[in-house]
Amino acid sequence: MKPTCPSCQNKINNRDIKNTNKKGMLFEFECPYCQTWIHLNKTLGVLKTLGVSLLLITSLLNIFSIKSKYSSIFSTVGFAGIFIAMLITFFGKHEEIK
Repeated sequence: MKPTCPSCQNKINNRDIKNTNKKGMLFEFECPYCQTWIHLNKTLGVLKTLGVSLLLITSLLNIFSIKSKYSSIFSTVGFAGIFIAMLITFFGKHEEIK
């Protein structure tokens, strides 16, 4: 799903994005149509990072068979984490940087 610019309401194709900034965990980009800087809502950005981290940690625990009797729980938590991250990636609201 393509992000929508909150300022000009145009759908932004990832290939059209020329200018980007990374500030901590947040990723900012400039709208190619109106030159407004946009980023994912901060709360959603933190949740997305948390979801990817859950997947990474639980995957590593399963790969190295740490506490293997809990591997089904680790897999479920990892799946939930990546599901949250994917939902936010595809349906998260972007906001204008002021």
